[in-house]
Amino acid sequence: MYRTEQSREEFKREVHVDLVVAGGGVAGVIAAVAAAREGVKTVLIQDRPVLGGPSSSECSDGTGKMMCGAYNYCNRNAREAGLVEELRNFHSRRYVNGWRNHWSLSLRDFVEKESNITLLMNTALYDCKCENGKIICVYARQSGSELEYTVFADNFIDATGDGALGYRAGADFRMGREGRAEFNEPLAPEQPDTKTMGTSISFRAEDVGHPIKFEAPEWAYKINSDDDLPFRMHNNPTSGYWWLEYGGEINTITDNEEIYKVLRSVLFGMWDHVKNGGDHGAENYAISWVAPVGGKRESRRFMGDYIMHQSDLLEHPDFPDAIAYGGWPIDIHPPEGVFSKGHPGSTPPFIFPGTFPIPFRSLYSRNISNLMMAGRDISVTHVALGSTRLIATCGLTGQAAGTAAALLKKYGCTPRELYQQHIGELRQLLQKRDGVIPGFPVSLSDDLAKKAKVSATGAFALTMETPERFIPLVAIDTPTKKFDPCDVAPNDRRLGMNFVWDGRTLEKIRIAVKNDSQEEKELTLRIKSGFFAAEDIAVAACKVAPGAEVAEFDFNFALALGSYALIFDDEPQISVGVSSTHLPGFERKLDGCYLNYEHFALEFLPIQHPYTPERVVNDCGRSAAGVPSLWMSDVMGEREALKLNWDAPVQLKEVDIAFDTNLDRINLDRIAPECVKSFCLKADGKEIFSSDNNSQRFVHIVLPEAVACSELALEITGTWGDERARVVYLRCF
Repeated sequence: MYRTEQSREEFKREVHVDLVVAGGGVAGVIAAVAAAREGVKTVLIQDRPVLGGPSSSECSDGTGKMMCGAYNYCNRNAREAGLVEELRNFHSRRYVNGWRNHWSLSLRDFVEKESNITLLMNTALYDCKCENGKIICVYARQSGSELEYTVFADNFIDATGDGALGYRAGADFRMGREGRAEFNEPLAPEQPDTKTMGTSISFRAEDVGHPIKFEAPEWAYKINSDDDLPFRMHNNPTSGYWWLEYGGEINTITDNEEIYKVLRSVLFGMWDHVKNGGDHGAENYAISWVAPVGGKRESRRFMGDYIMHQSDLLEHPDFPDAIAYGGWPIDIHPPEGVFSKGHPGSTPPFIFPGTFPIPFRSLYSRNISNLMMAGRDISVTHVALGSTRLIATCGLTGQAAGTAAALLKKYGCTPRELYQQHIGELRQLLQKRDGVIPGFPVSLSDDLAKKAKVSATGAFALTMETPERFIPLVAIDTPTKKFDPCDVAPNDRRLGMNFVWDGRTLEKIRIAVKNDSQEEKELTLRIKSGFFAAEDIAVAACKVAPGAEVAEFDFNFALALGSYALIFDDEPQISVGVSSTHLPGFERKLDGCYLNYEHFALEFLPIQHPYTPERVVNDCGRSAAGVPSLWMSDVMGEREALKLNWDAPVQLKEVDIAFDTNLDRINLDRIAPECVKSFCLKADGKEIFSSDNNSQRFVHIVLPEAVACSELALEITGTWGDERARVVYLRCF
């Protein structure tokens, strides 16, 4: 019998959990997964049909390449590890197996694998109930199903970007720009105001293989010439333009629909100009997709017990509660967006802060006792948001907040009490989950590997590689410098390279070179503490004959263990050989703001072994002070082994391994060739774990029951393409 009546009660659901995460962008996804894996019953509420926020398939190109962060531009070995890296590698694996614009589906599968997460998609949080400065529950409606949810929880994380939950709970927030004097921020305006960075609209265009016309709609904004788009490159029509931005002078929340309407007008006006306003290389291109929603950069920022500001980004304070990090340039877009006549991002040259720590006190509300934040709504100034707003950085704050939720459950405390009483435990737990902060490692005193003797079947010896190409010693401008005003070359453009030395006497350095002249040239090589250090540590020169292939420099100099810089003096008609083999710590000097992935083809005498097995016992999780923390085997045989030996048997319950996935590169469109694919663990010769299809950096192994052993062997039988096995750390608990 068909139904003719339905009661309101049929559409009501009441849910009781430990944690509510509001917002399904990258920060919210990672917060929910981090909490769930620590045993926290979690509800993740997302008001859209897809996950990913500004990186999602409805807001960007859907590939995940919008997940930028500290590793972009000039920061070496700075790609975010932990769950951010796991998510990247999870999607990379799918990408190479036929998934393309399916980033949001990867995010959804990443969430739905976790049994402790209840995912509510297409569900808008519209209100909450608070008592005595504490959130009791939230109210949400799910479109399509017409269900109404009341979700009770002990703790809440606002990862909505706009701060939809925190605002309704009455959390203290700011929206706009602080005045320069409040935090002594040179990049802030003289007086405070309500202006923000704006919203962008994305599109895709495809080459249809033949000329195709475009007729602009009557509502398209008119662009008369390239002069109407100053500093805005628009000669590559395939993947949209990040500078199609508007809304910072009005309210990016209440005026959201009006902002999108203007952006749509500007987008099609821009496309009319690209197609009909001169040769922009778009004759055969047609727009195939336009994002139905805009991607916001800024709205509410909630105030915590600490407000990060400009000097925190530049001075890298040793926060006792450092739990995440950033490193994108301080990139503050003008409120006028596309209608600004200046640069669409920060006015060049960019300010590069390096990798800076983010404190836990910026991740919880100062007046709502059980509310944490993750993403772009954390406690920062408008200036600091110019760097912390990047999606991968937001993901790190998500992992920190989600992991903190597990300790809030364990101790029954507030986030403020967690900071006051248990912050050391939170930092240790994050580091145990591969959430390492460059330059700020946490000591893991319970790591049994620290008590073991470490050995391996072999270790990489740094000998002369065959150069892939030769580059001139006198710098030349590249196409990026011609078109990108942010790519500013340093004043000292001499060619150089970082290198690591093991503390012995350095006798010689041999480097592949090419003398293209018809006469002998003298070449000078300097060793410095850094590329731009005023003083030389040592200097050597040698004669290079016409057509010579190797230059040999005699140093005979005692050099302490550490990281150093080699600098060539300019010499026209001489070029140096380079290789792109990934060798952490051996990296060519930047000639602008973009990383290169090369080093000189060279060798040191005596021969160096920069990646010895004992380096896998570390708290760093990556290079420390320029010295790489990893073991690299010699060219792989059938099986390479790394061993830990103890004087007396130990009880092993958990083993953590970090393989090298090359934290210099993005790798979203491929599995890192350096990553170990097949391996096994053996305790006193007995296999206790194996994998023949790994594609992750971090492998957390929890044994069914404790194993007593005197030797643990990690045996590696294959990688995803690299000819050597690489292990960043091996930890035992």
